[in-house]
Amino acid sequence: MTKFATFRNAMVAVACVCATLPSFAKDVSFGKWTISFNETTKKVNFVKDGNNVLQDVSVKYKLNSTLVESSSYANATVSESNFSDEVGRGRQVLIEYTKDGMPKITQRFCLYANNVDYFLTDVAISNGGAEVSTNYIAPIYTEASNLFLPKDVNNRFLTVPFDNDGFVTYGSYPFSRPTDPKSMGTGRYPRDSVSFEVTSMFNGVTQEGMVVGSVTHDTWKTGIRILGSTLSAGTINRLEVISGFTHDGTRDGVDGKITPHGYVRGEEVRSARIMVGLFGDWRTGMETYGDVNAAIAPKRPYNGPAIYGWNSWGGMEKNCNFKGCLSVSDFIKKNMQDKGHFAKDGVIYIGLDSWDNMNWDERRQFVEYCKANGQEAGAYWTPWCDWFPDNDRAMEGNNGYLFSQGQLKVNGKVRKNAGAGCLDPTSPATLSRVNYFIDKYKDCGFKYLKLDFLTNGIVEADSWYNKDITTGVQAYNYGMKHLRERCGDDIIIDESIAPLFPAQYAEARRVSCDAWGEMWHTSYMMNSLSFGWWLNRVYCYNDPDHLVMGDRSEAENISRMTTAAVTGYCILGDNLSTEGSYIGTAISQAKAAKYTTYEKVNDIIAMGKSFRPAYGHKLFGRNNSVDLFYLEAEDSWVIAHFNYESGDKNVTLDLTQFGIDANQIDFDKSFECWTSAAIEHSGNNIIYKSPNNMARLFRLFKK
Repeated sequence: MTKFATFRNAMVAVACVCATLPSFAKDVSFGKWTISFNETTKKVNFVKDGNNVLQDVSVKYKLNSTLVESSSYANATVSESNFSDEVGRGRQVLIEYTKDGMPKITQRFCLYANNVDYFLTDVAISNGGAEVSTNYIAPIYTEASNLFLPKDVNNRFLTVPFDNDGFVTYGSYPFSRPTDPKSMGTGRYPRDSVSFEVTSMFNGVTQEGMVVGSVTHDTWKTGIRILGSTLSAGTINRLEVISGFTHDGTRDGVDGKITPHGYVRGEEVRSARIMVGLFGDWRTGMETYGDVNAAIAPKRPYNGPAIYGWNSWGGMEKNCNFKGCLSVSDFIKKNMQDKGHFAKDGVIYIGLDSWDNMNWDERRQFVEYCKANGQEAGAYWTPWCDWFPDNDRAMEGNNGYLFSQGQLKVNGKVRKNAGAGCLDPTSPATLSRVNYFIDKYKDCGFKYLKLDFLTNGIVEADSWYNKDITTGVQAYNYGMKHLRERCGDDIIIDESIAPLFPAQYAEARRVSCDAWGEMWHTSYMMNSLSFGWWLNRVYCYNDPDHLVMGDRSEAENISRMTTAAVTGYCILGDNLSTEGSYIGTAISQAKAAKYTTYEKVNDIIAMGKSFRPAYGHKLFGRNNSVDLFYLEAEDSWVIAHFNYESGDKNVTLDLTQFGIDANQIDFDKSFECWTSAAIEHSGNNIIYKSPNNMARLFRLFKK
């Protein structure tokens, strides 16, 4: 989005003298938005194009153990000024709340030029130069009954997970809880839901929706709590956006208790910046949210072609071996490389995962062997994990440190997550270990690094080595910045198990937890893409995990490979070794060679783009995933349909839902990518059979 690029490097700057509004002036308007302040209630309405979006919004924060609300303050003044920041320029509104004996609350709204559909807001707590300390600020809090969507059973909440561990899923839930807990339908009781960092509240039929989410990820974990309505109302009855939110979902549960968020201290403590937007299409809103994040913290740049390769974990797992991995390189060179447009524009990465069972000399030889085959080698590492936390020992690299010097603690006990001790990303011991491993990987010549269990570095703790660090997010940024800089710009970083944000330290992030070749795994992975496709706005790529054919059916194999097409990322996972101590099966190898060399499919993968879901309120399969996705390219539209365990279907697909007019399509050139078959059509519909577990991939060329 060009309007972001213009101001990407700008600092927040007030461009004119603030003008305090007289007491009777309650509203400040700019572009599509009005901030309407009620002097009696000391609450704010968010108004777009003359219509209330959210009403009776106040600020809450924690002072010691007491929750304080801005509406309880005696005095408030409103001022406005011009401003510019990384996102754009426009009009800034400040509401300052004061009360004797209490810290000052400054509520800020940034209203942008060009009539955009969103604004940013945050809150600062200060106390006349004295130190302020808090671990909770809610820049948006309302218990009013808010209706900004049609009164409709198709209204949905989007719940976004904090990370991708534990086979967690995204959720698209009705505003009211169903009476049948297994049902996704509506019911008579309001739903109380939590989303991490961002949510959307949208109507599945009109696609109109609100997007609310944090766009800075340097200090706080953000939680969004939504209380739905009864069936008849179609409203939300509470919205609370929290800077300082911990939960089992942030992996901060320890021994049945939630570790509190770390306190932030200073002469001024500022919440995360929050985007609030109301969009004609919630999907555009989520993509815009991604763009705003990338304007504030630019993504790690990558200008190369789409990523193709292989990873050892899918089929070899702990049985990885030196001779076998060399034979994988040979197998790919013989059966895939330069065939069927597989990686036709770039390099193939051959990746060693956990338990590679090699020493450094063997790893170096492996790298050279891949290079001789026209490939690059990849490695795996867990920078914030001590996998033997109960057995203190020397850190790798002869650096003089012990693992105990890098461990995080909660209530004085070593903090563990996913079976590993959590390492302090600010500790010299941990950072020395980072230097050792990254330098070794670089010295060997590895060009691709898969980083796993990164959530271990973002948990809350008693303290960190760097005393300026007081929250898990601050510590994570500190360590990941060091790691990224140590890697330099010639290693592709792919995050495996990792928090959603911050995102600027890697080119790619796996969208889900582990996924193999069963349709259950495909539908699980597609749940994450259904509601997280927009993450390719903050990462260069969404990684669908290793693509395994195994002994699954042809339909499942085609569906699993189609996940590479709809993400634009292709890392294979079958055991392709023909030598060594753990040889792969001829069946899985033949399937891998077959399904990776379809030219028409590889041409879609090579676009390197994530597809958009056709809707968000109709879900399919045991993992509640969207079944229909699309992408508009310069010369064509591409539509993917997944049949998740629903039996054979005869489908009549209306192109209107994609904004496509059949008169714009050259059907003589168009085809289904897996079969190369011509496309049957009638009016504005395309007609096809959808076998159970099968994916269809249509390319519709423009006239």
